[in-house]
Amino acid sequence: MVAVDHDALQEISSRMSRAFDVSGQRVLLVGGASGLGEAMACGFSTLGARVAVADVNLEKAEGLASVLNHMGGEVSAWQLDVQKTDDVASRIAEIAKSLGGLDTAVNLAGINDRRPALDLDSAAFSRILAVNLEGVYACARAEGAVMTQAGSGSIINISSIYAFAPAQNQAPYAASKGGVLSLTRVLANEWATKGVRVNALVPGPILTPLSRANLVDDPDTRAWMEARIMRHRAGEPSEIVGPAVFLASDAASFVTGVGLPVDGGWLAA
Repeated sequence: MVAVDHDALQEISSRMSRAFDVSGQRVLLVGGASGLGEAMACGFSTLGARVAVADVNLEKAEGLASVLNHMGGEVSAWQLDVQKTDDVASRIAEIAKSLGGLDTAVNLAGINDRRPALDLDSAAFSRILAVNLEGVYACARAEGAVMTQAGSGSIINISSIYAFAPAQNQAPYAASKGGVLSLTRVLANEWATKGVRVNALVPGPILTPLSRANLVDDPDTRAWMEARIMRHRAGEPSEIVGPAVFLASDAASFVTGVGLPVDGGWLAA
């Protein structure tokens, strides 16, 4: 008869019963008022997390919070401009204090400028990096300060498949998202022994309000996309929520320094 480690099985059973539970978590979504952030705010709130939506557009953040609170959530709205790097640390510390701590932070703020490289001067290039890379660094550093002091936490940065497979007219965006992946790995190395995990989500084309017209209404773009992606379609915002919840949860307690593709098979193809 094969020996069975009953204690080990009991530990697995006990852990799995709570592994994906994010109820009661204190979650910060930077750039969370629309697009992927809106979907994540709804997802985490529905699963019982206390959510702070921080966005440069306070009106949108307040509108989203109001809707989710009427649905039974506990969501607050904050104004945060990631380009004002001198103010980021104090504002994130203020948000964390209002939540009573910080368990998960997702850095979603990002912009793009889809022009050929020859049409982009240095100022335009720098503007994208200021939001997409320097902004992520400022936020992650502030979040890490709170979490390392507490001895636990999960930071999730948003990269892009263009970090791996750049396309035309994506020079600053691809560069910034590649930088986010490298930054994620460095911070994961620095903070692993302090109880903080740092990972990145690597989305493919997702049908947010800003991208839907380009991905669906433009027949050439749609045909190109469907030929590249194994699932032959773009993703829905809701399909980014599950991977985010996984990285935020105890189920991912041994996962750090990872860039997780959520791309319908684009990179594998």
